[in-house]
Amino acid sequence: MKGSRASKQLADLQEKRNGLLRQIQNWREVQLVYTPHVASLLSQVQVPETDMHLATVPPETLPENIPLHLPSSLPTSIRTLPELREVGQLERRLREPHADDALAEVRRQRRIIQGLWQFKRLNVSGTGNKPNTRMIGLYRRFDDKTKRAAEKYRVAWRALRVLDPDGPWSSRLKELKDVDISGPGKDPNDTSTSNSRYEPSWIWLVPRATEPGSTEAGMGEEEFNDSMRVEWANARARMSRWQEELLIVQEEMRRVIAYHMWKAAWWRERSSLRSGGDSTILSGLSGYAHKQAAVCSRMAEQCALHWLPHLESRGSTPSWAVDLDSLRSRAQCYAAAQGEDEDITLDGIEGYEHGLDFDSPEDDTESEIGGDEDDYFDFDDWQ
Repeated sequence: MKGSRASKQLADLQEKRNGLLRQIQNWREVQLVYTPHVASLLSQVQVPETDMHLATVPPETLPENIPLHLPSSLPTSIRTLPELREVGQLERRLREPHADDALAEVRRQRRIIQGLWQFKRLNVSGTGNKPNTRMIGLYRRFDDKTKRAAEKYRVAWRALRVLDPDGPWSSRLKELKDVDISGPGKDPNDTSTSNSRYEPSWIWLVPRATEPGSTEAGMGEEEFNDSMRVEWANARARMSRWQEELLIVQEEMRRVIAYHMWKAAWWRERSSLRSGGDSTILSGLSGYAHKQAAVCSRMAEQCALHWLPHLESRGSTPSWAVDLDSLRSRAQCYAAAQGEDEDITLDGIEGYEHGLDFDSPEDDTESEIGGDEDDYFDFDDWQ
């Protein structure tokens, strides 16, 4: 069976090559009428006979390898002749739709491939080697079709670059590289970028060219929406999620500041809760409570001073920022008094010169007090 099948394939290939060779010979007759300047070039091309078995001829003389000598492939000295200008424009008008059709075929094959990978991930993965091997073979066939369509586009693009390098087509059609053949959407195996920084390939952003005044002048955007509907929905969902995350971050900022302000008020309440006992101890407890209240207030001011200008510079001032204007003003005044240029720290609070240190030895506190302890921890000084 394998031998007969291979023989049939060779016979079909031979038949197709003979048909192509006959078409090339018919084209030569017409070509010499409209572009007689290529006669000198045709004399250098070896064309096999129609009845010759093409399997025995050299590869460079096979029908698929015979140059057609279209205007874009002619030498510059011949292509720039005035009598060949109209023929060159005809090829340009032919090549541009060829490029559009080839690019549309590349996009179609890419959509099929993405669908195959999605189907494989949901239905085939983990079911055994045979289904996976079959899917890989199917993927390779569609990938070969994509490469052939990409090569057709590259041939048309190179011809356009020769015939009309600065034409209107140059703003739409670009050089197609291997990295451009991707999408729609971010490939699952692509780890070079995240979804937030992913940029679709330019092949998905090219509208179809239409003649001026045509009724299909607005079809480019519709075709773009049809091919990118899923990608657009995913991008819109990501944008909505990022907007929600922005609101969440702003709410977290508000809660942090509100917590520090609440904690400062909580410490002030604790300063007078204990009654009775030694006045020295009461003064010490009150002083410690007010000290912690000052720490919390300073942390709230620091958060307001660093966060609010950052949000305002990006045009996303939250509604609760109005209630914190007085807090930010106090922080700015404190920064100006300390000469810190909007760099609020806790260094101005006694006992916190080197940051928050809740485990500082009591001996240091006692050595700093000195003199009359009752005067140092006098509750009236904190009012």
